[in-house]
Formats: sequence, C-alpha cells, structure tokens
Amino acid sequence: MMIVCANSKGGVGKSTLATHLAVWLFDQGFQTALLDTDKQRSSSQWIVEAEPKITIRVADTPEECLKSVQGLVSSHDFVIGDAPGGLEDLSRTLFILADLAIFPISPSILDVRSVAGATTVLRYAQGINGGRPDGRLVLNKMKTRDTISQELKVGAPQLGLQVAQHVVRDLQAYRDAAQQGTVVGRFGRKGSHAAADLDGLFRELVGDAVTNKQNVRRQNVENG
Repeated sequence: MMIVCANSKGGVGKSTLATHLAVWLFDQGFQTALLDTDKQRSSSQWIVEAEPKITIRVADTPEECLKSVQGLVSSHDFVIGDAPGGLEDLSRTLFILADLAIFPISPSILDVRSVAGATTVLRYAQGINGGRPDGRLVLNKMKTRDTISQELKVGAPQLGLQVAQHVVRDLQAYRDAAQQGTVVGRFGRKGSHAAADLDGLFRELVGDAVTNKQNVRRQNVENG
C-alpha cells in the first residue's frame, strides 16, 4: 500500500506525520519503506535515527519517484511518501501512484487556503486512476483553547476533503522526541499523549489495511 503525506505549503507537520506513520507501521510488524521527495530530507534523516531498519529511498524527479515506488511496493507492505512542499510534477506523480493521500493542515488561514490546490491535484489523480487515491484531511498542531483551532474544526468539512475524526494536538513531545532521535510512540511517558493522538489517527486511516494484511499473513502461516 502506498500512502503519501502532502500539502502545498511547508510547516504543517507533513514530515512529522510521515515519519511517525512509518515507524508506527514498522512497530506493527510490517515491512515498511519511506520515500522522501522533500528537498529538506527531514523525514529520511529522522528515520535513520529512529528506526534504521526501515527502508529509505529519496527521489528528486518524477522518473526517480516512479522507479522507486515500483520497486518498493513489490517488496514492502507499506510505502510512505513524504511529498515536497508544493504541488509540482513530483507531487502529482506521488498522488497518481498512491492509494491514500493524507493532507495535514494546522490552524492558520494560509493552511486553509492551501487545501484548494491540494484538492485540485487529488481530483486530477483520481480522474486518472478511477477514484484512487482516497484523500483525508488531518487537523494537525491543534491547540485546545485556541480560537482558530476551534473554528477550523467547525469549518474543515467545507474544504472539499473528508476530514479525519481524530485530530493531532500541538504537543512539546514531538519536538523533544525529534531532538532525541526517536518518535513519540517510543518516548515513554513523555510521549504518551502525543502517541495516543497518533495511534487513534493511524488506526482510523489505515486500520482496515493493517487488519487485512495481518489476516493474510496469518492465513499464509496456517497454510504453511
């Protein structure tokens, strides 16, 4: 399964979600790979420290992206693509190859405005692939008592994408875990609240795929 984390602007937590999703799937026992197409290489550098057993590839062109994805999906259960901070040809290629596109946005007017461009690219890919990839908007870096955060919760369903029910709070644990070269799910009590947010989100987004792959694996073992 190919999953891409994307947005038309940076600073929304895209690479953080991609990194944590890759490690979360790895910790579920799956062969997991990360394809980093963001020029900053934040997610691949983070993965090297957090879990070096996760396969890492980088791509800077649509051709490199296509070649990498074709190789990775044939040998891994899940491939996580960290898209560049824009909607260039490389992003379009990732969308066309993906089964699921995750769009994190944080509570700011610029993030809200960026959704329109992302939706256009998603619809383009869906038109080519008969409705694939599925798209989900994730409310990220949310603050409990912040007015803009609350307004975003109310207004997000009107942005043209299905909104994930689970939101991700803006917690210090993400920054602390990154400084320690790990992820919040492996950060003990310090990361427990952030890990709970992500566990709920990831189970919502890919829980069915995880269960299906686990069932297939179990059947293969039983059948010898």
